[in-house]
Amino acid sequence: MTEALRRGDFAIIFHWFFRCFVGAAIAGFVLLLAVGVMTTDSKLALRAVAISLFFAAACTVSGWLLGLLFGIPRTLARPQPIAATIAPASGGGTDASGRDNATAPATVTPAVASRVNTNLEDISDWLTKTLVGVGLTQLYFVPHYLWQSANKISTAANLGDHGGQTLILALFLYFAPAGFWLGYVGTRTILTKLFDEVERPPAAAINATLAPDALKIDPQGKLDKATTAEVKAADAALLRFPMTALSTPRELAAWGVANARNNNLDSAAVALQEATRADPSDPLFKQALAKVYTAQSRNDAALQVLQGDNDSEVALFNALYEAPPGGFTKAIEIGTRLAQQPGADANLNLHIWLASAYGQQHAYAIKTDNSELAAQARSNAIKEVEAALKISTMIAKPLLRGLWQATPGTADDDLSSIRKDDPDLSRLLL
Repeated sequence: MTEALRRGDFAIIFHWFFRCFVGAAIAGFVLLLAVGVMTTDSKLALRAVAISLFFAAACTVSGWLLGLLFGIPRTLARPQPIAATIAPASGGGTDASGRDNATAPATVTPAVASRVNTNLEDISDWLTKTLVGVGLTQLYFVPHYLWQSANKISTAANLGDHGGQTLILALFLYFAPAGFWLGYVGTRTILTKLFDEVERPPAAAINATLAPDALKIDPQGKLDKATTAEVKAADAALLRFPMTALSTPRELAAWGVANARNNNLDSAAVALQEATRADPSDPLFKQALAKVYTAQSRNDAALQVLQGDNDSEVALFNALYEAPPGGFTKAIEIGTRLAQQPGADANLNLHIWLASAYGQQHAYAIKTDNSELAAQARSNAIKEVEAALKISTMIAKPLLRGLWQATPGTADDDLSSIRKDDPDLSRLLL
């Protein structure tokens, strides 16, 4: 019992009380039957027990219904959020690498939830206030009324000569309050939990959606869709709810991630902004928001969210959009640390982005007439190209070729400073 209460499993109180209530009731009826058989004839004893059972059941159900009325959970009123405007990242236009950083403002109005019908709550509120008010005004007459009513029921059941009035009153005082308690506690625990499960996203879906690395970006900075059946099912479960039905930061973040994987980037950004604002200490929320900004080409906004984060892939990618030499230097430092982590050899994004960083370093060295740095940067870029091609030639080759032999005016041309007839890149990418 104590451990269950410590875990917050308050429904255990209901089950414990119910067992005690039923056990005591059974013991009482057995004792009533035994006493009746010893003091009167068996037919009269059985008749008294049967009438007592029916009366006890009626008292329990009446008390249970009253407890239900008192315990109906009140629907939390959530204010409807106003339209959220996503402004473009500061410093729009093109960055120092020639990449387009500007996005048009987007206005997102989260879906409005249908209102929950609160008629039962209104009835409950009205009845409870009426019953309490009337009961308080008639409190002085309650004992007399109970005793008189018990006498009428006992006479009607032909139990008056055998202590029937006392029996009826005892049954009422035991079963009516017990039924009220069962109805109230059961409503406040079990029924409330069921309402929450219907009106709130399931915890399993939230955990599956917010699993580490659940939201990934591809080598071009676009968000990957869900690949496993578990994550797809979790996303579908979350997307059935409007944003207005969410209250905790984890619910908002999970809903935002699910929308991001389904290419609803504006809605995802709004939800993740709210989650990050509510719980700024959770790095998972910031990572997800930065990835959404990255997919929206809002690299300045992503960099602002990632302040102090120097050990993630999304930080590496967005560092490529900072002005040289700081941008590619930061990207190389982050990529070098990530390359030392387990599984780095199979990380396609890491090697493609490191190749881009070294390509930017090569272009900067050529511009500043640093031939030694240019040669070193070219060599490192080719090594990263080779590592990427070992992981996936189908994905890496056309992408890296586009970075090397970029169309004039293209922003993504990180390897274009290396000669078009470079023998090593020609061998690898042509």
